[in-house]
Amino acid sequence: MAAIIIAAIMPVSCKPEEAVQAEISLRIAETDYNIGNQFVAVTAEGDWTLAIDFHNSGADATQWAYLGTDGASSITGSGSRRNIVLNWARNLSPESRSLTLTLDCQGKRTSCEFKQKGVDNSYYKELPDGIKSDPVHNWMELPATDQKGKIFITHYMKNSGRDVRNYSYFWDTTALVAHWVAYPLNDGLIGNGSRSDEWGLDPKLPRRLQPVLFHAYGNAGYGYNGWYNRGHQCPSADRLSYEANVQTFYGTNMTPQMSELNAAAWGVLEGMVRSWARQFDTLYVVTGCSIKGSTEMVQDNDGKDVTVPTGYYKALLGYKKNGTVGMTDRTGGYTGTAFWFDHKSYSGNSSVVMAQRCTIDQLEQKTGVDFFVNLPAKIGESYAATVESTVDSWWK
Repeated sequence: MAAIIIAAIMPVSCKPEEAVQAEISLRIAETDYNIGNQFVAVTAEGDWTLAIDFHNSGADATQWAYLGTDGASSITGSGSRRNIVLNWARNLSPESRSLTLTLDCQGKRTSCEFKQKGVDNSYYKELPDGIKSDPVHNWMELPATDQKGKIFITHYMKNSGRDVRNYSYFWDTTALVAHWVAYPLNDGLIGNGSRSDEWGLDPKLPRRLQPVLFHAYGNAGYGYNGWYNRGHQCPSADRLSYEANVQTFYGTNMTPQMSELNAAAWGVLEGMVRSWARQFDTLYVVTGCSIKGSTEMVQDNDGKDVTVPTGYYKALLGYKKNGTVGMTDRTGGYTGTAFWFDHKSYSGNSSVVMAQRCTIDQLEQKTGVDFFVNLPAKIGESYAATVESTVDSWWK
């Protein structure tokens, strides 16, 4: 259990109005903005369900707390228990948030409130005043970075005790979206842990040059815009160790993405990418968006305009040293593929996803982005051209 330092608080016991054998007890009813957990005690006779209500709605609702170790928002049991763990993420919004724990037992219901305070404004006082690009390395996942007016940024994480790259991105200070996010992927880099839901500010950019997304995107005069999720480019599930996962929740890793894409075909593709990654030594991933032809804006939590993309893509380059995957035995260990999605609704199944597949060359022609610019130096121009122009039937 994580230690929680908090002013003396009397235990909270919540009983229903009717005299029934159903009760929830919390040691802490209110806490500060930090990550933490506590035991929840249930006193009941018979079968029961304990569930969290996050006091928000819509497809982009933030699930900032969970029960047990598997990220569940509800659990079932029978009889009394005193060891149910309620976990919560750090709240990097200045606004407090609350949830209700509801116990249903034998047709009777009782509930308890839990509140988490927001972060003090001084938390972000170290954000830089200006912005500059990080050094560009010859990492295999990187596209070309010579486009003027864009900023190249890299975030690092701990892996097996070493500082390694988490992901890099190409930032547009006008559109307030990353044109692409690039990163390596394999079992070791995915790591272990769970989704943090710690929506926060990117420490490498001034607040005025990044989207503030503690809450969902909005439309001026209309409040919450339920059509657009805060869509990860580097998925949360691709980086499960705590520090690395928190970095995936920076606003700079988000775009306003239709829930009908994000929660359907796009989510299926993300899962397929992780499955493929486990079969390579390393899978190099570029996830990007196109804003060409976009005429729509949404607003971040500070009211700044964020451009809504017109399309999304992934470019993938897999490396298998022993040449046992697809065409890797005859191309220096590499094979690749790509996907393009217009920004619209797609059914969430693998056949629909695979219908969007194209070669890397075809994606380059569509987006104007030169992918995997360091590949020719690694395996030669001829092999690199074969990898980028071939439809390898292994990807399925």
